[in-house]
Amino acid sequence: MTTTTPLVIAAHGTRDPEGTRASRDLLELVRAKLPDTQIELGFVELDEPTVSEAVASVLDADDPHAVVVPLMVGTGGHVRSDIPNAITEGTVGYPGADVGYAEPLGDHHLLREALTERIVEAIGDWEPKDTAAIVLGRGARVPEANANHARLARLVYEELRVSRVLPAFIQVTRPSVPEALNDAYAVGARQIVIGANFLFPGMLQRWLTEQVDTWCVAHPDAEVRIAGVIGACDQLAQVVVDRYHGAQSDPRPAAGSPAFLTGLLLHDRDVLVVGAGRVADRRIPRLVEAGAKIRIVSPTLSIRLRRLARSGAVTWIQRGFTDDDLKGAWFVMALSNDPQVNAQVANGAEQRHTYCVRADDARLGSAWTPSVDRAGGMTVAVIGQRDPRRSATVRDELLRVLQG
Repeated sequence: MTTTTPLVIAAHGTRDPEGTRASRDLLELVRAKLPDTQIELGFVELDEPTVSEAVASVLDADDPHAVVVPLMVGTGGHVRSDIPNAITEGTVGYPGADVGYAEPLGDHHLLREALTERIVEAIGDWEPKDTAAIVLGRGARVPEANANHARLARLVYEELRVSRVLPAFIQVTRPSVPEALNDAYAVGARQIVIGANFLFPGMLQRWLTEQVDTWCVAHPDAEVRIAGVIGACDQLAQVVVDRYHGAQSDPRPAAGSPAFLTGLLLHDRDVLVVGAGRVADRRIPRLVEAGAKIRIVSPTLSIRLRRLARSGAVTWIQRGFTDDDLKGAWFVMALSNDPQVNAQVANGAEQRHTYCVRADDARLGSAWTPSVDRAGGMTVAVIGQRDPRRSATVRDELLRVLQG
């Protein structure tokens, strides 16, 4: 029996036997660092056990608590949806289960250190000043994840002495590997190193090799070296441990949400929304229903929000955010795709004692939005411990009861 909080490492999964071995090697490295902790490995797809099965395996009926660390670099769909769904599924049958969800690995300095080491190893006998580097990410449909990768590329550039560092993505978004190689070649680079920010070997690494081989045939005067993946190393194991401890130290109430629930009467009151992406698409119509006077500050608008602007239901200020936009606002929503802009909005609202919802990191705002729906003449709102998927599940169950 262990007395510490059990840990579940939620990995992506692969059909590549070498990748599977590496993930299990990492499990043993983490176990060596946390010898008194029960630690299990679960997979989002392609391998077993699943994340939900791993969660269920560590929960104790008398004290069902655990921490899940997503073994993911970015904040894409697996981190935002698939793993939270699996956690909810794994806690079925454990009333009151308290499963902490740690941050993804991100650009933790140890992970960046490992990536930089792989690039330096690949540079080898080349002169760094005559070498260009490409930092390759998986690619996601979540803009913040792709923006964070571009930030990582800049941080790697600051730490290396190469001529330049370019970001690229292996799938979903651009620039692609060939496009980044073309960009490096266009500015005179003939020695290029690709450092893939991949944790383990797998299909992505094979795709990379194929694309590089094809490009090199068309550019025989250039040489491209591919750095090794990060792999099961001490740095990666320590990042997992750090994320585990971080989730444990995050203050969480024994039950329920720390938020003080109230209802805002926003009719004819000024509400500022910064950003006009998918989150704004969902939330602004609710503000319109509440009768708020809505100002949207954003360089662009979605089709749905353009219709609202044309109808006069909202006012669109077509530019980036400035601190003056906060004047007169009773309530603020920082919904930009840029975390730095959201931070500026939230900090400005805090100084003005104006409550602010921050979409990219709820903990850094001063208000949270619940999962809301209506039925039987009632409005049902559920808010939990920053687990929107679980809140939505509870909301839907309450609606089912109200609807008979």
